[in-house]
Amino acid sequence: MKIPTRCVQIDPFLGRYYANRSAESIAEELAVHGFSGVQYIVTRDSRFNRELLDALRRRRMHVDYATFGNGTYDTTDLPPGWQEWRMVTRQPVNDGYTRLCLNHHGYRQWKKAQMVRMLRLHPFDGVHIMEPFFPEYPGPTAPAYGCLCDRCRNLFAKTGSGEPPPEFIDESHRLFWRNQPELYARWVELRAEWHTAFLDDLVNGEGGIRQSHPRAMVTLWVLAIDTPDPVQFVKEVHGQDIAELVRRVRPDMVCLQTHWPDWVKAELPPDYVRAYQPLVRTARAVQPNLPLMIQADIGSQPQNRRSWDWIGRFRDACNRIGVQSTTLYEYMLGLYQYTDPPRVVKAQRLPDNVVLLVFNKRLDARNARDKVCYQFTPAVQIQQLEVDGNLVRLRVDRLRQGRRYRLTVRDISDDPSARWLADTPALTLQEQTVQV
Repeated sequence: MKIPTRCVQIDPFLGRYYANRSAESIAEELAVHGFSGVQYIVTRDSRFNRELLDALRRRRMHVDYATFGNGTYDTTDLPPGWQEWRMVTRQPVNDGYTRLCLNHHGYRQWKKAQMVRMLRLHPFDGVHIMEPFFPEYPGPTAPAYGCLCDRCRNLFAKTGSGEPPPEFIDESHRLFWRNQPELYARWVELRAEWHTAFLDDLVNGEGGIRQSHPRAMVTLWVLAIDTPDPVQFVKEVHGQDIAELVRRVRPDMVCLQTHWPDWVKAELPPDYVRAYQPLVRTARAVQPNLPLMIQADIGSQPQNRRSWDWIGRFRDACNRIGVQSTTLYEYMLGLYQYTDPPRVVKAQRLPDNVVLLVFNKRLDARNARDKVCYQFTPAVQIQQLEVDGNLVRLRVDRLRQGRRYRLTVRDISDDPSARWLADTPALTLQEQTVQV
């Protein structure tokens, strides 16, 4: 199974960057930046863009169905009665994400069927089960810490000779977790077991991915964080036992997801991944040849927008610790959207006297439709001009076969209104000449 090395995540319905443009333009923009794989984030299956998947595959990109494991940002497709699946967290949390209990049989069966259906309907190369963990950093003091529903509490009691789980709110309670180290340790172990069992069921269980789609590449996400013992930390706080996941679920690849306390850092060095080596060693101790990927956030917040140079050094650092595959969240968030002016990266003659210009980024369509921005030498007349995202198609009166033309492009701007953060002005290509 060929493993894609330079990957990127995209959510076509996030923000405006991917809106009102063709699937071909999105796929071509990713292709010219050298991405070999795409994790297509699907927050609602009923809103899936099949045209984009097909456009990516025409460029021979590896495309994964990327779905959230422990909940959803969009409850539209959930069946009646799904509210019973909710996690119970230490405090109510209303942050736009609906957390669902990994131990709820109904949720497991629905999630399994949902993933299998998407793999049946669409020609994905694999599936990424993103963020299947229990919440939440930094542990039992977090408002979103869970799951503390009756189902989880009863499961704990059943495996603990009837003893209830630790108390996580009332410090005066006799079972408060800080005062009950043995009880808390058993809770940590059971959360890890539940998490592993959840993923094992989705992947290897009756009607699961392996049974229904044995050729689909399965990638599991595990959190990674810069702490003295990241292996124990993610197990205790999030229920993710990476060794047991590899041993029992047998994924085709594990993706180490940069945890938010790391990615929010403004001056995060590209080689921060050195701190994740204990996770790499632990996984490879179970399966020495296991493919690994590391995910980096490149701009969810203003201070952590990353440049192409940073991304290149990040990839090099991953290689040095034995991780060849990387993915970035999210393509449109990178610093380059705010600092790099438009430029032509490919010029191509097409049939019927059409010249296709591929730019490095989305353009301001109104600006780029102005014919005065394009000048051919020898002179030819532009009869029709179409702007589509990062693509410009020029239909001219004639292009003589065997003759080379110079095309000078001037004063082409990008579209700052399509950026995730509207805090910088438009960037303009002053002048560039290409051969066609």
